Amino acid sequence: MSVVTLAAALSAAGLEYGIEAVQGLAILRPRTGVPTDASSLRAIAPQLAREHGFTHVALELVGDASGAGAAVSRA
Repeated sequence: MSVVTLAAALSAAGLEYGIEAVQGLAILRPRTGVPTDASSLRAIAPQLAREHGFTHVALELVGDASGAGAAVSRA
């Protein structure tokens, strides 16, 4: 499992997200407010997460620290 390589792979795909790992879960947080590329992310994130050792992906929809509004997907 590698947060660094997953972040690099997302960045190479034009998706800028910060990532936090909790066991097999990759939590993706948009670097700039609310994500506008959610459909692109939904198409590619589970595959990339799997390639980098994660089993699940969560997308934080709003940039608040409470974690409210996260959507979870099996990688």
